[in-house]
Amino acid sequence: MSSRIRISLQKVQSLYDTGEDRSKLVNLIRAFRGIQDLHTTDERSFWCLAGYHGEPFRGKGATDPTWWGGYCNHANVLFPTWHRAYLLRFENALRSIPGCEDVTLPFWDELVNHGSGTLDYLPTVLTSPTFDLDGRTDNPLYSYKLQQAIVDNLPGSRYTKPENYRTVRFPLSGLVGTEADIAFTEYHNSTFADPVQNAAYLNGNVGNWLDGTVNIVPDPAKTPTADTYSVYSRFMRCLSAPNYTVFSNTTSQKQWTKENKEVVFSLESPHNGIHLALGGFYQVGQYNANPIFGANGDMGANEMAGFDPIFFLHHAFIDYVFWMWQKKNNQITTGSLTIIPGYPGTVQEEGMPNIVPGTVLTDTTPLYPFTGPGRVLYTSRDMTDIRTLGYSYGVGSLDSAILPDFFAYKDLSPITMIKRVHNINRSKIAGSFVIRTYATTPSGKTVEVGRDAILGRWNTKGCKNCQNFLDEESLVPIDQTTLEFLQEDGKREDVKFSVAVETGDPFQRFYEPIVDDEKPIIDDVDLST
Repeated sequence: MSSRIRISLQKVQSLYDTGEDRSKLVNLIRAFRGIQDLHTTDERSFWCLAGYHGEPFRGKGATDPTWWGGYCNHANVLFPTWHRAYLLRFENALRSIPGCEDVTLPFWDELVNHGSGTLDYLPTVLTSPTFDLDGRTDNPLYSYKLQQAIVDNLPGSRYTKPENYRTVRFPLSGLVGTEADIAFTEYHNSTFADPVQNAAYLNGNVGNWLDGTVNIVPDPAKTPTADTYSVYSRFMRCLSAPNYTVFSNTTSQKQWTKENKEVVFSLESPHNGIHLALGGFYQVGQYNANPIFGANGDMGANEMAGFDPIFFLHHAFIDYVFWMWQKKNNQITTGSLTIIPGYPGTVQEEGMPNIVPGTVLTDTTPLYPFTGPGRVLYTSRDMTDIRTLGYSYGVGSLDSAILPDFFAYKDLSPITMIKRVHNINRSKIAGSFVIRTYATTPSGKTVEVGRDAILGRWNTKGCKNCQNFLDEESLVPIDQTTLEFLQEDGKREDVKFSVAVETGDPFQRFYEPIVDDEKPIIDDVDLST
C-alpha cells in the first residue's frame, strides 16, 4: 500500500502562503538544501543524483561521441519508466535528510492555470532567488551551484561548466564552454539583471508554449479547430494514446501516425516542449512585446537539464501524467504495459552506460543505475504500479481528464491534411532545436501552424544515434477549419508551406544548409485508405 502522497507544488505553495500549513514547503526547502550541501561523493548528494541524467559523462560516452555518456532514456519505450525510477531515487534522498523523513516530491502542475488568464504558471518558490529559513536566504529550488567543474572532453565540445557555475533559466544564458560563449553570455545576462522581470519573462514564455499562439480565428459558426499545436493540447491528447509503446516516446508516436494515418501524441512530446520553454526557446505571444534571443538555460539541453532543480518538479508532473494514462487505460498492474516487439522506439540505437547499441528494449530491461531491494536493478515491470513503490498522487489538473469522453475529438474539426517536414540533419545542429512550420495564405499572411521541440545534445557530429536518425521529422496536422481559414477564397494548393529550424546557438539562430539536398523537405502523409 502507498504511504507517500505527492501533491502539487501549487498546493504546497498555497498552504505556505495562507499559513494553513507551512511545514510542507519549509521541509521541502530543508531537504533540497540538505542534499545540495552533501559532498559530491555521497550517493544522496544533489550533484550525484543530477549527474545521472547526462553530464558528467561516464564510460565510453566520456570521450567517444558515438556513445551517450548519461543514463537517461529518451525517444524509446523506457522514457517514462526510467524517469519514474529516477524520481524514486531522488525522493528517497530528500527523505534521508534529518527532519525531512516525511517529505514527498511535489509535482509542478503545469496545466492547472491553463485558460485562466493568469501569468503565474510557476509557483513563486521557483522564481524567487531567496528563501528565508534557518538563518539562510538561498533558495535551492531556484538554482544549483556546481560544487565542482563539469568538463566535457568530447571533440569540439562547448558544454564545459566551471566550479561555482549557477544553473539558469530563460531569459538567461548558461553557455560558457568557450571564450566566445563566455563573452556573449556575460553581455546577454547583463541585460537581464532584474529577477522580478526575469520571472515575468519566464512565466510568459511557459504560458505561450503551453497555451499555443497560432493566430487562427475562424468564423465562430464553424466547428472548433483541432488544436494539435499547444503543449496543453499535446498533454491532453497523449492521454488517448492507443497503447503504451506509442504513449511512451516520440519515435513510436511518429511511426504510428504515418502507419495508421491518425494523429497521436506521446508523453515525451509535451515534455520536450516544457524543457525548451524553461531552457530558452522564445515563443512570441500576446504577453510579450519583443522577442528575446540568446537565452540558453540548462533545462534546454540533455547534458545539464538534471542540474536545474526544477527538472525534478517537472518530471514529477510527467510521472503524474503517466499514472493518469495508466488509470485511464487500466494498465496499472505489474505486467500490464505492452511493448510492441520490433516497433521503432524499442531498440537502443545509441550506446550508453551498460547498454550496447542494438539492444532490444522490453519491460525487463534493467533501468540503470537504479536498484530496489537487495540492490537488484529495477525494470519497467517494477515501475508499473506506483502503489507497490510506496507512493500515490494527490488531486491534479488531469484527474477529471481521464473520465470518459472528457476530451471529445468528435466535437472538433476533422484532420484533413498532415504535412511531413523531414530531411533535417541532426548531426549538423548543436543542441536542442525547434522545427517551426509556417503556412502562407493566398493574400500573403504567414501563420505558424506547427512547432516541434527536439530535445538534443550539444555534440552531435559523432553521435551514432544522431547519425542513424539523420532525418529528424515533424508531422503537422491541419484540420478542416484551419485549412479553410488558410485557403481564404482559394484552394488548398494556394497555401504555401515553409519551415525554419531554430537552434539554441547564439551564433547561428537558424539552421540554414547551403547544399540543396540537405535542406528540409515538406510533403504530405498519404491519408487515403
